[in-house]
Amino acid sequence: MAETASSLIGNRNLTLRIATAAILIPVVLAGAYFLSVRAFLIAWGGVILAAAWEWSRLAGIRRPAGRVVFMGLVLAFQVLAWYWPKLIGRLAALADWPGLMKAVLALDHIVWPTLIFWLVFGFVLRTWPERLVKRPWPRGWRIFVAWFVLCTAWLITARLRANFGNASILYLLFLVWIADSAAYFTGRKWGKTPLAPAVSPGKTLEGVYGALLASGLFAGLVAYFLLEFGAKEILDFVMLAVIAVLVSICGDLLVSLYKRWAGVKDSGRLLPGHGGLLDRIDSLLAAGCVLYAGFFGREILW
Repeated sequence: MAETASSLIGNRNLTLRIATAAILIPVVLAGAYFLSVRAFLIAWGGVILAAAWEWSRLAGIRRPAGRVVFMGLVLAFQVLAWYWPKLIGRLAALADWPGLMKAVLALDHIVWPTLIFWLVFGFVLRTWPERLVKRPWPRGWRIFVAWFVLCTAWLITARLRANFGNASILYLLFLVWIADSAAYFTGRKWGKTPLAPAVSPGKTLEGVYGALLASGLFAGLVAYFLLEFGAKEILDFVMLAVIAVLVSICGDLLVSLYKRWAGVKDSGRLLPGHGGLLDRIDSLLAAGCVLYAGFFGREILW
């Protein structure tokens, strides 16, 4: 009887998950494709601010006033990044120092320390997952990491849209969605080996393999049929996609780690069947960094 009830609940959650996705996906795709760069940056900024409200609670900020302050700090970064080129331009004019304009590129080069953060976190998480769960970071560090991830995710995705067009955002979205869906269904069907049970008991290595296979296949099809790449470029494109998916799992697990520390199952209740908004964009927060590093690195090196 208990097994039947559990199965019914699981089926109901899956139905809610699919229904919510069916409503959200067309809206998100339309926004990514039709919005201007300016409008996209504002809309994406709003999503990040909503996620900041949820993450502030997970980071240990309980009072609403404190959570509003945290959102304000994220917004302050967005405003600074928005006006950064104009600010540097005025400083260069006042100081009569044209070379100062090179500082504008700091907006793009922030991708490198961000990528290093995700790689280091992934290594630490894979090596000492139990220790991370049992020994939460100090509250100030938890708040700073949440702020850093949200701010850099907004900026890097904004630069991706501005420099590489709406097609790059659509590709990022489909890559993460396909990987997440493949991991979910592969894990449910064949999952036996836990990935990081102390952090997220539901994730399995089999699910990861399914995500990598599906995302690699998707990237290969895009590279061959849409971009018309040669064999070498297709291989590079697929490798970049696979790395992006691996790092996206780190984004998922980082939020899961915060939820473990906070003793909650979901970051919020905004999206039926999915939990909070942060639960839906956690993979995007990390994956966009890898794609932009690959695209931007190719531009400046080749």
